[in-house]
Amino acid sequence: MSRDSAGPRWSPTAQQQTLAVLFIDPDLDSAERLARALPNLSAVAVVPTLQAALSAMNIRVPDLVVTEIDLPDGNGLEFVSRLLATPSTRRVLTIVLTRRTSFVDKIAAFQAGADDYLVKPVDADNLSTHIRLVSRFRQVMP
Repeated sequence: MSRDSAGPRWSPTAQQQTLAVLFIDPDLDSAERLARALPNLSAVAVVPTLQAALSAMNIRVPDLVVTEIDLPDGNGLEFVSRLLATPSTRRVLTIVLTRRTSFVDKIAAFQAGADDYLVKPVDADNLSTHIRLVSRFRQVMP
């Protein structure tokens, strides 16, 4: 795992390689615990801000971004919209993982282009299942 202290670093995981995942969440400890428990990741970066996420993406474009909505330097949904509007990142999977429980927020996430929306707390098995599902959907999308 990598933290933002010395800039984002992508660290390989010991599991079978399938997905590179970028977690954007100001609660680094919780995000890292969740990321460590996920199977089948080739690399993981955990960052607390959008600026750090952009730095991480300059090093490696992830297969999946898992983002909180409320971030110290911006809105995770706006980030998802920009990510999917950019040709080089438009196929990146996106999951919003947030404390927000409002149906309005969920609709806004899907309107921004998110592939899935989960409310915290979530366990690794649940997130892993959702990752597998959105990965399958993306395989059949143009």
